[in-house]
Amino acid sequence: MARGIRAVALIVVNPNGEVLLLQEFGSKPHIGKLAGMSSIPMETSAPREPDDMVLARLIAEELPGLAPKITIEGRLGVYRIVPGVWATLYRAAIGDRSLPDAATSRAEVGNHAWVDPAEAARLWLRQGAREMLEDFASGRRGVVRKHCKAVSAASAALPTSNEISAGRLPRR
Repeated sequence: MARGIRAVALIVVNPNGEVLLLQEFGSKPHIGKLAGMSSIPMETSAPREPDDMVLARLIAEELPGLAPKITIEGRLGVYRIVPGVWATLYRAAIGDRSLPDAATSRAEVGNHAWVDPAEAARLWLRQGAREMLEDFASGRRGVVRKHCKAVSAASAALPTSNEISAGRLPRR
């Protein structure tokens, strides 16, 4: 069980109302993350690291090339992903449907895609991401979620960004 871990999560929204998802390539089952899952961008904080610094690092590492286009709009809530792990969720806007530079993207994530929030909530998502997307889609602000539903490796496989773009979305 993880203890005392802080993180940030970021919902990036384009002018069409779509959210930016990525695919996790690595597994960390103790925090509800398995290879192949979809997720919004999330990044662990170092001890006493301010959220604005973690957000900048998250954007640089998981969304390379998009930093000049992304505007952080505010905090939406906090989520206990698993016992001992809390993530603060932020909303950001981008003025177009640009995707991160795949050539410089971290080996831990990839296959970025723009997805309608209602469709995103039906994918195989890492723990906590479903609740964050549902709260965002419902317009909730100031959320404090003390429990996020556990995820299973037995769920459906994640679609590729090409399948998402083509509208072929497997369900969980």
